[in-house]
Amino acid sequence: MKLLLTTLMILAFTTTVGGCGEGKTPPAANATQTAAATGVPDFTVTTLEGKTLRLSELRGQVVVVDYWATWCGPCRIAMPHLQKLHEEYRSQGVTVLALSVDQKGPSVVVPFIRQNGFTFAVAMADERSASAFGNFSSIPTTVIVRPDGRVHTTLTGVHPYEEYVAAVKAARAAAPGTRG
Repeated sequence: MKLLLTTLMILAFTTTVGGCGEGKTPPAANATQTAAATGVPDFTVTTLEGKTLRLSELRGQVVVVDYWATWCGPCRIAMPHLQKLHEEYRSQGVTVLALSVDQKGPSVVVPFIRQNGFTFAVAMADERSASAFGNFSSIPTTVIVRPDGRVHTTLTGVHPYEEYVAAVKAARAAAPGTRG
């Protein structure tokens, strides 16, 4: 019984700190992966406000794409970081796009966004947008796309706000001669 409780506590802690996921091999808590600056397949989403966003039309900007869900505790912790990033860096050529993987759809996402006052772009992830950056087994997963349209960094789990800022600045610096 004691072993079962200990195992459950470790599992709960790992999921809460690292991220929410159902993968067979969850990534290490707060893992950071720097991609080999690969191009991203284009995708188009419609935001909850009805605006069409096409990834390729955001070239010249750093794009922060975050996969999340309303039921995910670590996602809820990360969302205010994304809002702050949006507020402080949108005028400097940074776009935040949160793609919800909630299976219940906008009926749960819209109230959550409104209640928390988030003003960055939010859309429902579809098959194309969810697979654009390869498979991920845990949320939140945040992909930082350079102004030249290449993946710069992938952050899995919750990170301090300063790490998001550092990733955005590094992505901008990695693609010299672009806006931002």
